[in-house]
Amino acid sequence: MGLTKQYLRYVSSAVFGVIGSQKANISYVTLRGGERGRYVAVAACEHVFIWDVRKGEKVLILQGQKHEVTYLCPSPDGIHIAVGYEDGAVRIFSLMNGESNVSFNGHKSAVSVIRYDGLGARLVTGSKDTDVIVWDIINECGLYRLRGHKDVITQALFLKDKNLLVTR
Repeated sequence: MGLTKQYLRYVSSAVFGVIGSQKANISYVTLRGGERGRYVAVAACEHVFIWDVRKGEKVLILQGQKHEVTYLCPSPDGIHIAVGYEDGAVRIFSLMNGESNVSFNGHKSAVSVIRYDGLGARLVTGSKDTDVIVWDIINECGLYRLRGHKDVITQALFLKDKNLLVTR
C-alpha cells in the first residue's frame, strides 16, 4: 500500500509586501481627522509611506531627498510629522497635503530620536553625534544645543508639569 499525500490548494491573499526600511521606527498617524490606529507612517529609504492598515493600501507618500529616513514622530495635534534623516537633517511634513515647509539642519550624523513637547511648539532631536538640540517650531530656529552624552541619544522626553527635558 502506497503512501499518499493530500495537498491543500494554496490561494494567495492580499499582503502588504515590502512596506518600509528597517532603519527607522513605525508610527501611528491620524489623517484628515480620521480614525486613530488606522494609518501608520513607515520609512521607505528616503521617503515616508502612509499606509491604511485596514485596506492594506498606500494612501500618501511624503517625498524625501537623497538621505535615508532614521526616525519618525507625529505631532500632538496629528497634523504634522517630524522626519529625521541620516545626514542629521529634520523636516516637518504636513499630513494634510504631504508638503514640507519647515526643515532644520543642526546634527552632523543620523537623527536617533525626535519628540514634541505637549503643545507641539518645541521639538527635541537627538543624534549619533551625541548632541541634543531643542528647536522652536513656530520661529523655525534652534533654541539650545546640549552636549555631554558619551554615546548615541536613545530617548528624549519633555516633562509636562515642569519645564524639564530628560534624555538618555
